[in-house]
Amino acid sequence: MRYLLLIVILFSTALNALALDVVYPKKDKVSIKCKTTFFVGSADTKSPLTINGVKVPVHKSGGFAHFVQLKPGENTFTLKSNGEVLVYKINSTWRPAPPPSKDKKPSPQVKVFPTPRLVYTADDKTPIRTTPVSAGINRIVHLQKGVPLYIDGELGRFYRVTLSSTEKYWVAKNSVKADPQAKGGKSAIISKAFKDTGKYLVYTFNLSNKTPYILKENSDDDFKNGLGLNFYNMVVRPDTPYELYFPLQHQLFGYSAEFKDEQFILTIRKMPEISPENPLKNITITVDAGHGGSEKGAIGCLGDYEKDITLDVALKLQKELRRQGAIVVMTRESDEKVPLKKRVEITNESDSSIFVSIHGNALPDNLNPLEHRGTSVFYYYPQAKGLALSILNAINAGAGTKNDGVRQGSLAVVRNTNALSVLIELAYLINPEDNALLVNEKFREKCAKAIAQGISDYLKSLVQ
Repeated sequence: MRYLLLIVILFSTALNALALDVVYPKKDKVSIKCKTTFFVGSADTKSPLTINGVKVPVHKSGGFAHFVQLKPGENTFTLKSNGEVLVYKINSTWRPAPPPSKDKKPSPQVKVFPTPRLVYTADDKTPIRTTPVSAGINRIVHLQKGVPLYIDGELGRFYRVTLSSTEKYWVAKNSVKADPQAKGGKSAIISKAFKDTGKYLVYTFNLSNKTPYILKENSDDDFKNGLGLNFYNMVVRPDTPYELYFPLQHQLFGYSAEFKDEQFILTIRKMPEISPENPLKNITITVDAGHGGSEKGAIGCLGDYEKDITLDVALKLQKELRRQGAIVVMTRESDEKVPLKKRVEITNESDSSIFVSIHGNALPDNLNPLEHRGTSVFYYYPQAKGLALSILNAINAGAGTKNDGVRQGSLAVVRNTNALSVLIELAYLINPEDNALLVNEKFREKCAKAIAQGISDYLKSLVQ
């Protein structure tokens, strides 16, 4: 029943594709800070479509996309098709950068403190960054609340963190606070413990107090797989990292680190038992259908919602994975809003070895939707790159999409899950060719089977 409902939702708009309809811009009067934008929508396939007199090709599905230049201030666009006329007014607040000044101002410099100051992380998941920028792939570690940090300077909204004599990083000023009552200073390892639970290797360090740390994948030249752990501000090595290595005989399959009071616990998932004949058997996989409920996601040329397409593919993937013996956990199985934090919790609490998030792609105003097509797969931790490549190759081959690449991306659901985690952008909803694929039932079925095949291929490669 739920499959029939999804099909009705996905194709109800397609039946009315003969009417001139614009899904982007979302309103006929908008203001944007860009010198370009695009129109996305649907129109009668048998009648010419023009935008300000320029003929715009309409895909056989009825979808269209058209990229336009904007002048500063108000821009008027008139769309005509089959006797219908729509008028859009787009105000561009973009202005060209002023010419370089002859009296060039020096770049902002770090204000260095006379002596280092002791502060504490104010919240869990506090990012320590390699650059003083709140974006991009620059997070070196996420620390829990109450970890002491020595700061020796400031630049804009960031403090500079000194971890060792050669390692300096950055933390947002609003992510730390002074706490005169908290215990700080250098730390020492009081005792160590190790336990093999069957699924995990658990290393426990009892410290005299919390201290910053960094985990590095495959960081030791002497081993191919495993983790490196650096503790900082240690009594035995106050100016250099206290280095530990945890070599493995297999590919990393997820790990986590946390403080419980002054006890530091590193948990490394062991590679699950993989059958060469049936690689997916008994593997726990979380399938995440992007968006949902009031979070519609991107809107396609024909007015279809990303949330409906992703759910349909996720349900098909659930069926295929279970058919091949996998244990499947779903973050949602209906049209409901699920917060990102909840999706992460579902994955981690289910002890999943693999996490797959399904999405449809869109673009900002400065890029031409007609020049972007295909499937891309994102990962955050290097341990998941091989899985991302395998899934991308399988979708390209099985569903016939264009290869839009594998990329590292700082996305919340793949950054915070303790599994091999990837996010798949199946195709571009705002590209007429790709959108026609996404609203096609057979294509979505091919995508689901290809994702399962990509996971299976990757697992099989680990035991060959």
